[in-house]
Amino acid sequence: MAARPKGARRKARTVMATDAEWARIGEAAAAAGLSISEHVVRSGSVPGEPEEAQGLPVSVLRRVARGVLALEEIEGRRLELQGAGEDWRRVLESADAWIDGEAGIG
Repeated sequence: MAARPKGARRKARTVMATDAEWARIGEAAAAAGLSISEHVVRSGSVPGEPEEAQGLPVSVLRRVARGVLALEEIEGRRLELQGAGEDWRRVLESADAWIDGEAGIG
């Protein structure tokens, strides 16, 4: 993000958000080590904003999520039938740990 022009003064703004949206914004800001104001300014969007803020139409994101979830279910069932269900659970735990680390959750 570009630096503020010299002499530019920040002003108070009003943001409309549900309690759940505001909580997510606060959690994301805290995870990034930022104030809520700085987080919102840097991110340019808030969680739960319309599809334009996500960069892809909601219909595309839904199809991607559905496809991934379906493939995960199929692969889990296949490995369970082959007696490798525990291996599959370890792979999922490893993926969760990576995601949590990337998101600053863990």
